[in-house]
Amino acid sequence: LNYLLKINQNACLLVGTWRDATWAIQFYEKFGFKLHTKKQTIQLLKKYWKISSNQIENSVVLQK
Repeated sequence: LNYLLKINQNACLLVGTWRDATWAIQFYEKFGFKLHTKKQTIQLLKKYWKISSNQIENSVVLQK
């Protein structure tokens, strides 16, 4: 992750994970990622990911 952050210093990075994977959310937050609101998450998932509506309801998006 450090390597990706280094080579993409000027880019907006998005990561998606399961809402219940609190360990994963905390991991990304340690690297400075910020959790999007549910409304923002839904918009981003529909724009950038091709996943089912059930997956959308159970996911979060973080951004750095």
